[in-house]
Amino acid sequence: MQPVRLVLLVLEGPREGENDFLEFPSIEDAVSYGRELYGGGRFQLDAIEDSSGKAVISFDYLNDLCRTAHPTPERRYG
Repeated sequence: MQPVRLVLLVLEGPREGENDFLEFPSIEDAVSYGRELYGGGRFQLDAIEDSSGKAVISFDYLNDLCRTAHPTPERRYG
């Protein structure tokens, strides 16, 4: 799996209106981090891109994924 970039729109501060990019080893890691940011006022989640800049997850789908609660793993007792 190739790394992906989480594209964020900066909503406040001196870089307001600019994009910020965070690199992750997988789409799952990027979505997991996006869930932590979702609903905050500092960034808007815009997309997840591959290394060439092509969107692999767009704004609407990314926000749908990040607004849902992360499934908790089942506990198994032995």
